[in-house]
Amino acid sequence: MDLSSLHSYPLKFRPIAKERVWGGDRLAPFFQLDENGKIGEVWTLSGHPHGTSVCVNGPLAGQTLPDIVAQYPGFYLGRTDRDCFPLLVKFIHAEQDLSVQIHPDDAYAQKHEGDYGKTEAWYIVEADPGATVHYGHTFPNRTTYEKAVREGTVKDYLRYVEVAADDFIFVPSRTLHAIMGGVMLIEVQQTSDVTYRVYDWDRVDSNGKPRELHTDQAADVLRYEAQTVPDERHIVFDTAEVVQEHLIQCAYFTIDKWELSAPHAVPLGKKGQPDVLICAQGKGLLAYDGGHALPISQGDTLLVPANLDVYEVEPHGEITLLRAYY
Repeated sequence: MDLSSLHSYPLKFRPIAKERVWGGDRLAPFFQLDENGKIGEVWTLSGHPHGTSVCVNGPLAGQTLPDIVAQYPGFYLGRTDRDCFPLLVKFIHAEQDLSVQIHPDDAYAQKHEGDYGKTEAWYIVEADPGATVHYGHTFPNRTTYEKAVREGTVKDYLRYVEVAADDFIFVPSRTLHAIMGGVMLIEVQQTSDVTYRVYDWDRVDSNGKPRELHTDQAADVLRYEAQTVPDERHIVFDTAEVVQEHLIQCAYFTIDKWELSAPHAVPLGKKGQPDVLICAQGKGLLAYDGGHALPISQGDTLLVPANLDVYEVEPHGEITLLRAYY
């Protein structure tokens, strides 16, 4: 297919539902999915083999994200040192507490897992009153950690942060963490699926068996130092109809939040790189290329091509978007 004759355009992908023991029934209706069971995650943009996104709009409909970026890297990949699309986006709803877990950095993951490490960020969409996430710990050293694992006292060393809708939490690799029950969030992360479980609240599966733990690997990557939630959030500009807020910039991604109540032209986050646009609330249109338009609503994730220097968001009422780029 010669895409140049068809023009590049923003891509939308089929949601990928993931059943989890801690999931519930909130995400299936949120994404209008015909799914039963405990859906804990919906991946909305992924090139990972454990869940690969398929385009659902335009001439590239039916093709996977890896196939698309291989054919048209200038449009949909840009510059990256990764051998795959470097970001993965998912919506997570925790009906119950997730396991206490940690992700390795790139060096450890590539050496031991044949995958990339995982730095991630959470934007809270919904949270029950008093809801929390676990973030960080008080283990002074590996010896104390290993003793707590043997004695079943890991939970005594955990730290918690109360969360509410619109909060943002950056979770670098090697951070002990857990999303707790009553929280729905958007996660932007490195393309990786490596997780080391440390503690699972003494939970068992449908066969009465506990899930596998990875306490030795976790001990290798755990930072034995105090960690606080990084906060570089600040307003970029603010008018009656448009608010742009910077949320985080790290080695793997930059994330901004846009709140719009009137049409607004949005430049690419980085010239020559694609934008990943995630609708957190509301609905509207993404207008581009002299009259084309694509509907966007809560839950949608769009991949905006790198040659589309400016696109316009036309909200229906009010819309909240996260924009990630690398």
